[in-house]
Amino acid sequence: MRNDYYTNSKDYINRWVVSYADFVTMLLALFMVMYAVLRIDNQKLTEFQNKMHKTFSEQPIENVTKYQANSKINSTQNANIEKILRDNISQSKSIKLLKGDKGLIIRLNNTLLFDEGSAKIKENAQKPLNEITKVLTKIDNPVIIEGHTDSTPIKNARYQSNWELATARATNIIDYIVKNRKISPKRLCAVGYGEYMPVADNTTISGRMLNRRVDIIVLDK
Repeated sequence: MRNDYYTNSKDYINRWVVSYADFVTMLLALFMVMYAVLRIDNQKLTEFQNKMHKTFSEQPIENVTKYQANSKINSTQNANIEKILRDNISQSKSIKLLKGDKGLIIRLNNTLLFDEGSAKIKENAQKPLNEITKVLTKIDNPVIIEGHTDSTPIKNARYQSNWELATARATNIIDYIVKNRKISPKRLCAVGYGEYMPVADNTTISGRMLNRRVDIIVLDK
């Protein structure tokens, strides 16, 4: 009896070893799974880092190089265009060559081009316009014709606002350019700003004279 009791008691006491072994086996399996997952994530992270490095380190260098090259080309072209304009357009009180944000500006005073409140081009304005349009045939840049007025309200039945008058003037100049010099209409755009883009003070006579203008803008490429 004592031997049986002793054997059974010993078996009972040693059963914890089985549970402990199962627990250790489960922990080992868990750690193996975690290690495998962590290894996969590290591989993906490494791949992602490599791609990001390639995108933001290598590619922009090429883009910057191209941008710098294009900037040099554009600067050279703009300088050439400016020289062409200055060599072929006679400047005066009514005709000015300026540099703007969008390109080179040929600024014409409205008194040279139109009678007050009218969008019909004067006969004596045809000579300077022919000179300008002849120059425009030597280049292929897009051109915007902007019509501007002062802030004095329009007083005739044909045009209800300075916007309408400014737009009509810009449109008529484009029509004249296309018909007389065969410049492609695809290069041209007419815009009427009315009194809303002044370059001088509209409260003075001299300021209003400067604001009444047409800007022929040769756009940068």
